[in-house]
Amino acid sequence: MEEMDSWIRVINSVAAMFSAPSFPAAIGSQKKFSRPLLPATTTRMPQEEQLKSHQAKLKHVSTELAEHRSYPPDKKVKAKEIDEYKLKEHYLEFENRYEMYMKLLREGLKDLLAGNNGDAVLKKSQSSPSLNQEQGQPPTAKIKRNTSERKDRPDSPKVP
Repeated sequence: MEEMDSWIRVINSVAAMFSAPSFPAAIGSQKKFSRPLLPATTTRMPQEEQLKSHQAKLKHVSTELAEHRSYPPDKKVKAKEIDEYKLKEHYLEFENRYEMYMKLLREGLKDLLAGNNGDAVLKKSQSSPSLNQEQGQPPTAKIKRNTSERKDRPDSPKVP
């Protein structure tokens, strides 16, 4: 259990340090909720700016959640609208992860300023089998290919 908590902490720390801010959700003509788009790259902000970004995001999400909860749908509306309401509420509740990110970044900054690197070394997991269990020859498998897949066909064009 302790090792699992350590792994979760490391994963959350990495996410806190490298998560780039999300892009705004797509805008459509319908009132349907859309999640923000997640970027494909990591952030380029230093940790202090990343912490401020997470603080701003948490404040925005908390305000949006309070506003969302203050206007629940009528019981007379369609089930689809209620599902949309619940979907948005679930998303906004999940976004409290920024609170954990802020905590981890603050602790990381304190450790850096104090000169403590901590015990951040990851150990090899014993729950997964090793890839090199046998020191002998690696297993080989013969693959049957269709004649159209063979590279040595004389009539197939060569790609430079």
